[in-house]
Amino acid sequence: MLDFVKEIRRKQIIRDLKRVQRDKRIENIDEVKTIGLICRLDNEPNWNVLYHFAKVMENQGKKVYIIALQEQEINFVVTHRDTYICRTKNDINFWGLPSADSLKPFTSNHYDLLIDTIGEENFFSQYIALRTDASLKVVYATPSEDPTEVFDLIIRGDGRVELKGFFNNIVEYLSMIKK
Repeated sequence: MLDFVKEIRRKQIIRDLKRVQRDKRIENIDEVKTIGLICRLDNEPNWNVLYHFAKVMENQGKKVYIIALQEQEINFVVTHRDTYICRTKNDINFWGLPSADSLKPFTSNHYDLLIDTIGEENFFSQYIALRTDASLKVVYATPSEDPTEVFDLIIRGDGRVELKGFFNNIVEYLSMIKK
């Protein structure tokens, strides 16, 4: 019964955030200056792919910020300077909302490109995406998911997201946009 009440409240929050107007814009990857990544800190191989992508983009002169959901203890070091971690035990309340303090460093920026790498319908990533000012919001989704009300570009696939291929697809698609 309690989960049902939580789910209703979460849907209300998402519905209210969807009403906010924003300026959508698709740019060539070369024109992108700021990138926001939403991720889950769950295993070191995924973190290594995320970190590598962030470093490659930063080497191209882009600024990359990461917000990560940590639901369990990890046994690796997070070394990216602009990574903000929301720990479920400390930073997320009863309804599943991240605290304002844990969100502010990430959501206070404007992003030319916001990428959700969680790879499944998730209240945390939808909430962050809707609270964040971004020109283009990208997500991976399976055919059964419909994130069109939150995200602008959806890259579909079967099964779990494979981060390296997902990032390659984003770069390839945005490279096709005329400058």
